Amino acid sequence: MLRTTNKRIIDAAMNLIIQKGYRAATTKEIAEKAKVSEATIFRNFKNKQGLMKAMIEQQAPVPESMITKAEGDLYEDLLHFATTLLQQLEQKKEVFRICLREPELFEDVLQDIVVYPQSVKKHLIVYFKELTKKNMISPGSEEANADVFMTMIFGYFIHRLQLGKRVITLSEETMLKHSTEIFMKGITGRSFSGSKEDEGWVQRKNGR
Repeated sequence: MLRTTNKRIIDAAMNLIIQKGYRAATTKEIAEKAKVSEATIFRNFKNKQGLMKAMIEQQAPVPESMITKAEGDLYEDLLHFATTLLQQLEQKKEVFRICLREPELFEDVLQDIVVYPQSVKKHLIVYFKELTKKNMISPGSEEANADVFMTMIFGYFIHRLQLGKRVITLSEETMLKHSTEIFMKGITGRSFSGSKEDEGWVQRKNGR
């Protein structure tokens, strides 16, 4: 029952904050929309900042699921990571939109927002270290590779969130595939073309 009530409050808060802005939406209005007492909001979330934290945590994706589905094909793995990361960011796009619209709020919840990307980065570093062990990429650049990969996806996400297709007009699928190929070429020195020559190179890199 408590979980259902909290979800109703969070959904009401999200709708009102998107409509009116974080500062303008009051806990009284949120309570009325959620059909609960204002005291219930204070008891369950303490304040509006607590509500924002709950919004961020709601439907929080699990980074491990992105990495554990890696199959050993470098291009396909990276494309899977890029696609999944973008999908997971899309789940939180309204929170990002609110924070970008009211930067002062972003500072208040920054500590909560960075938990997810920090976790993604950690798992990407582990993945790139595995590639280093297999002699598929040069050692010592695992963290830099993770940073660049995340910047590529986060940059596209924020750009699309703010500007839509006014500048970047490529479809999401084309953008992800092209970005992944460029990134792969950068960390391996080779492009992905699906040719037998490339297959042979990957096999040699894997020691097969």
